[in-house]
Order: sequence, then C-alpha cells, then structure tokens
Amino acid sequence: MVFVRSLVLLLKFLFLYSLFSFTFTTCFPQIHPKCHGDESHALLQFKEGFVINNLAHGSPKIASWNSSTDCCSWDGIKCHERTDHVIHVDLRSSQIYGTMDANSSLFRLVHLRVLDLSDNDFNYSQIPSKIGELSQLKFLNLSRSLFSGEIPPQVSQLSKLLSLDLGFMATENLLQLKLSILKSIIQNSTKLEILFLSFVTISSTLPNTLTNLTSLKKLSLYNSELYGEFPVGVLHLPNLKILDLGYNPNLNGSLPEFQSSSLTNLLLDKTGFYGTLPVSIRNLSSLIILSVPHCHFSGYIPSSIGNLTQLTEIYLRDNKFRGDPSTSLANLNKLSVLAVGLNEFNIETIPLSFANLTQLHYLDATDCNIKGQIPSWIMNHSNLACLNLRSNFLHGKLELDTFLKLRKLVFLDLSFNKLSLYSGKSSSNMTDSRIQILQLDSCNLVEIPTYIRYLDDLESLMLSNNNITSLPNWLWKKASLKNLDVSQNSLTGEISPSICNLKSLMSLVIP
Repeated sequence: MVFVRSLVLLLKFLFLYSLFSFTFTTCFPQIHPKCHGDESHALLQFKEGFVINNLAHGSPKIASWNSSTDCCSWDGIKCHERTDHVIHVDLRSSQIYGTMDANSSLFRLVHLRVLDLSDNDFNYSQIPSKIGELSQLKFLNLSRSLFSGEIPPQVSQLSKLLSLDLGFMATENLLQLKLSILKSIIQNSTKLEILFLSFVTISSTLPNTLTNLTSLKKLSLYNSELYGEFPVGVLHLPNLKILDLGYNPNLNGSLPEFQSSSLTNLLLDKTGFYGTLPVSIRNLSSLIILSVPHCHFSGYIPSSIGNLTQLTEIYLRDNKFRGDPSTSLANLNKLSVLAVGLNEFNIETIPLSFANLTQLHYLDATDCNIKGQIPSWIMNHSNLACLNLRSNFLHGKLELDTFLKLRKLVFLDLSFNKLSLYSGKSSSNMTDSRIQILQLDSCNLVEIPTYIRYLDDLESLMLSNNNITSLPNWLWKKASLKNLDVSQNSLTGEISPSICNLKSLMSLVIP
C-alpha cells in the first residue's frame, strides 16, 4: 500500500510539474539567446577595418551594425536557428572600401556557409590564404570587389563549395589562377554547381577533369586567356545551363553532336571555335541565347535551328557562314536579337517571313549580300532599337521620315547600299525620335535631310561619300553631336563660325 500511495503521489507531482511548465512557457516565452559574443566581436572588428560610404547609392548594410543589438538581427547576417552561430554573411554592394587584412577577424567565423563580399572595393588587396579556414562554406562570392594578385591555393580546400564566383569586369585581369590550383578546386569541390572565373587570368589549357563536375550548372571563363583544345565533354554535362567561354581567342574547339541538353546559354564570342553548326543543335531545346560571333565557323545554318523555339538572341556575326539563313530563322518568333552580319551569306531579299519577328529590337545584317528593297513592313517592328543594313545591295528611293514610326530606334545604318534617300515634308513632327547614331554614308544624298534637324538626341552623324553641297546653319545647333563626318562630298564655301557652338564635338571630318 505504501508503494501504491507513493506512486500516486509521484504521478500527481509529475502532472502538476508538467502543467506548471506548460503554463510558464506559454505565458512567459523564452527569450531567444543572442548570437555568440566572439562572433559579434569578430564582425564589429571587421567593420572597423573599413571605410563605409554612407552617401553612396545602395544599402551599406554594415553601417547599422552595433554592439547594443543582437548580431543575428543585423542586416546581411543570418544565424543557425538552433546553434545561433553566424552562418551567412551577405555584404554585397555595401560600399565597403579598404584593404582586406591577411588575418581578418572574418575568418574566425568558422561556421560560415555563405560569404558574399561582391561589388565592393577592397583596394586591390589579395584574397587572404585564411579563406581556407572557412571549411563549411558552400557559397563564396568575391566578384567585382577589386581583389588582385594570385588566388591562394587554400581556396581549393573549400570542399563543400556549391558556388564559387571570383569574376570581375575590368580593362585588365586583376586575379590570376594557377592551373594546379584550378585542378585542385575541380578535384576537391566535386559538388560545384556554379563556377565563375571571368576576367581571371588562367593562361593555360583547361583540364579534362572539368568534365567530372557533373553537378555543374553555370560555367563562365570569359576572358581568362585560355588556349588549346577545349574539353568537348563539358558540353555533355547533364545539368549545364550556361557556358560562357567568350574572348579567349586562342581557345579552340568544335561543337559536338548534341544529345538532349539543358543548355540555355551557349556563349563562344571571339574564340577559336571552328567547324559547322551541327544538325543535332535541334536537341538543345531549352536554348535561349546562341552567341558565336567573331569565331571561325563555316557552312550553312542548319534548318533544324528553326526547332529552337525558345531562342531570343542569335549572334552569328563575323564568321564564314554561307547560303541563305532566312528560311531557317523565320520561325523563331521570340527573337529579340538577330546579328548575322559579316558572313558569306547570299540573301536575295529580306524575306516576308521576317515580318513575323515582331519582338526584334536588334537587327544586324551588315554585308550579307541582301538585294531588293527595304520592305515597308519593317516599319511595323515597333520594338526595333538597332537596325544595321550596311554594305548590301539594297536599292530604290527611300523617304527617311518613314523611320519615324520606329519610336524606339537608337541606331540606324543604311550606308553603302544603292539607295537614294530623301527627306519628306513631315519633318517638323519628329521631336520624339530617339536616334543617337545615324550612318548614311554613300546614300546618294544631295543635301543634309531636314529629318536630321529634329533628332534631339543625335550624337553621331556619318554622311561621307554623298553629293552634299552645303551644310545648313541648324546643324551647328545640335548640342548633343559628338561625331560628324561629311567627307567626300561636294561642299563649297566656308564653314560657319557657328561650328564652335558644338561644345560636345569630339570628332569632325570635313576634308
């Protein structure tokens, strides 16, 4: 009986204790603990090492950090929901200026999974070797942040990386990456999904082991001074969506026979790639951008390219393609950019089927041996911002005023055809034209068209090799004009002193 009585008392006690605990935690919720003091101190110490431009455009996240608040609540900082360790530092575009110290307190945040310091100014400092101590990192972004020098080998110790972005856009390459370190990154960071090394000088061939990165989705090696044969197996990586090898003129390769692929962007601008576009390109059913200008491609454009109905941009400029590509391209009604100039095409006329490409805002058909007249339906392409039909065999009389219908037109080049241009009577209604660059060399002009008078945004005017005899006074009132070429005309008389009113003029050719 004593045992039973004791058991009952124990059960009552446990019940009351549970009830009390529930009531207490419900009425008096626990206060979430603050972030670890050593990590808060490390972040504040990092902040003190830099100048923050509070007046700059953007959000200087670091400026609001202070010791009186929980660092887990600071802008750009996230902590683990259970351990409260800092795991996420996002300081992109935070107007940070200064040199990154080799022993920066930032590297004491050993639980970091995400570190984004992109779009800041670290004053050409080197990436510290202690970056390798952040062994939990999955995302590292140091792009556009003015780091310079050799990328330390310790980067290759970050074996958990899913994304590595060290790219930059500059007039010179600031970072250098040794081939041995690149090989180590590929060998150790086997789960990489994003690898951006644009404007990072690698100066070597690419290792075949790159094909082992089967999780890779985005690879950018733009302007990395690569050379030799590109490992074609990369184009067969099952998850690859974006491949950018642009501006590596000594990097060679040819396109393989494609099977099914997830590629959306294939960018080979100004490389040494050669050969033909394979018929199997039709298997790139997700392709949105095909960019192969300034390469060594040749042959005909396969009709199968017409199956790539998701294409919005095609750049084929400056290769040795031949034939008439218009039939192959006519069904791509999502195209906004079509650049086929400087090839060996032989296009009889601008095909009527192109009238369906109503999304076009950029059309470059320079030197494509196009014959016939400029069709009237082209004026219905209201999204056109750039129209370049230079150096073809287009003929007929053409009223310049008709281009007023293209309200978004910024660039127009009709030079070196067999056209006879003139200006109509409706020129006084042109004040909403946005044309900035107008090139009408060798267009049989006998005077400067009144059309030009009302182009308030005009910056560049090329009128060489015409039959113009005089320059109107209103020309010297074009305050926005930067470049003017009226050479090889039949000009007589003196140039008006009003030419001095062109304060923005940078280039003037009047022989």
